[in-house]
Amino acid sequence: MTSQHAYLVGLHLSGKKVVVVGAGSVAQRRLPLLIASGADVHVVSPAATPVVEALVDNPDGTGITLTSREFQNDDLDGAWYVLAATDDEAVNAAVADEADRRRIFCVRADAGLEGSAVTPASFEYDGLTVGVLAGGEHRRSAALRTAIHEALQRGAIGDAAEPDSYSGVALVGGGPGDPELITVRGRRLLAHADVVVADRLAPQELLAELGPHVEVIDAAKIPYGRAMAQDAINAVLVDRAKEGKFVVRLKGGDPFV
Repeated sequence: MTSQHAYLVGLHLSGKKVVVVGAGSVAQRRLPLLIASGADVHVVSPAATPVVEALVDNPDGTGITLTSREFQNDDLDGAWYVLAATDDEAVNAAVADEADRRRIFCVRADAGLEGSAVTPASFEYDGLTVGVLAGGEHRRSAALRTAIHEALQRGAIGDAAEPDSYSGVALVGGGPGDPELITVRGRRLLAHADVVVADRLAPQELLAELGPHVEVIDAAKIPYGRAMAQDAINAVLVDRAKEGKFVVRLKGGDPFV
């Protein structure tokens, strides 16, 4: 297989036999998701890492079947999906060839484009499973996966499952000063704000990320200097909320201090 164009699909593997050839670090990373899918996972390898060995016969019945020997063609009997994950290129090629002969989709961990299937860089978030393929460019797919995950966490990407609009007032603390240290929920609330009332202790970089439609009100709360009375700040929050706008009060540090 040499085509870089792949058809992205989700597999329902619950109760179905999946064969993993190899029990090293690569298999160790892939096995938890296969087990979580409910697959009947069979691992074939003459040696296994302690982590892989620990997955055999889990008390909750979600373990793997480990066969401690070299791969044999009949290991694929009844399989729906195969992962060739040894450190031997010839073995991986032989596994993929036998899977092709049997018309079973096979992932080659060492040479993704040589298998009949590829594993996307993926993550789960709030009931979503998101996968990214980049034509065999693993670093690119991993980087995009991380960027999309972070964008969802901070609310930069809309989620149709979320309310169409937020309402009321939310208090958000900007953390100790570094904009990267704000909470995930804080970023999400800011991303949905119509109005942000911010003091000068709040990370100014967060304000720069707001959309052009957002009204930013400076509370001018300067240490040891001019300050908008708290009653006046409260009045602004209430007035904007009464207009049907979602208002975020952004403060430096803890929002309740």
